[in-house]
Amino acid sequence: MAEESALPAESKLSPIEVLRLERTKLTQDELAVRCGIPRSTYQRWIAGKTEAKLSLAQLKALGQELGIERLEDIPDNFSAR
Repeated sequence: MAEESALPAESKLSPIEVLRLERTKLTQDELAVRCGIPRSTYQRWIAGKTEAKLSLAQLKALGQELGIERLEDIPDNFSAR
């Protein structure tokens, strides 16, 4: 049986925010700090104001924090738009 999400089916959240909320208890600020990303940059990414451009170290940290095991499982687009 598939696990049901606590988030609305048609969420306006970005894919990265959905993963953060479903898989961690971290705030946006905590996730950004752990991944070496300025909080304002992270917020611009999820708002669709700028395209996410991560260093390899940031990408690895983000994957680790969100429990992503394969590169293919990281969303191509971080914004909700």
